Amino acid sequence: MLNTRVHQSEVSMATDTPRIPEQGVATLPDEAWERARRRAEIISPLAQSETVGHEAADMAAQALGLSRRQVYVLIRRARQGSGLVTDLVPGQSGGGKGKGRLPEPVERVIHELLQKRFLTKQKRSLAAFHREVTQVCKAQKLRVPARNTVALRIASLDPRKVIRRREGQDAARDLQGVGGEPPAVTAPLEQVQIDHTVIDLIVVDDRDRQPIGRPYLTLAIDVFTR
Repeated sequence: MLNTRVHQSEVSMATDTPRIPEQGVATLPDEAWERARRRAEIISPLAQSETVGHEAADMAAQALGLSRRQVYVLIRRARQGSGLVTDLVPGQSGGGKGKGRLPEPVERVIHELLQKRFLTKQKRSLAAFHREVTQVCKAQKLRVPARNTVALRIASLDPRKVIRRREGQDAARDLQGVGGEPPAVTAPLEQVQIDHTVIDLIVVDDRDRQPIGRPYLTLAIDVFTR
């Protein structure tokens, strides 16, 4: 296994909005990681049991400083998760692995900001746009969606509409081929195809060797020179 510790990091980016810390494994504070690791030590054995009685739940609650109800919520998250410490990170959604469900008010915030802030000539990056979503959600006391979730909402948009709103009608017209054929590529880096794949290894914590997850390998292929 790859022995790598993911530390909290920051990326400076010019934007017209206040800087807000991003959420996720790559920016997880050490304190949150330690809390998740402690939760995993106590919750994981309970999650593997068929049933968890009140006495066992109360003992776990006392050890973690939580209520009995919160312990049962963590047990459900551990059972529905991927078996990693990050399943129990404080503040993570309990919606289950891969479901991506968000409360309607949060979806509405993302939709409105997509129209007003992302689909503009300023061409905000994903990181900058997620900071704006975070700011609005916190102001409205809503749950902050993960950056990957926001990225999925962006990916679901019509690419022609995105290009038209962010780069102009002429750029959007280039996406449409003549007679069903894609537009010709005439120069290097004019068109780049990007693909992602999960690497067959596990990133672990360098101190306790607790598994964090599998990293992604991103490939960018220049269509003209390939």
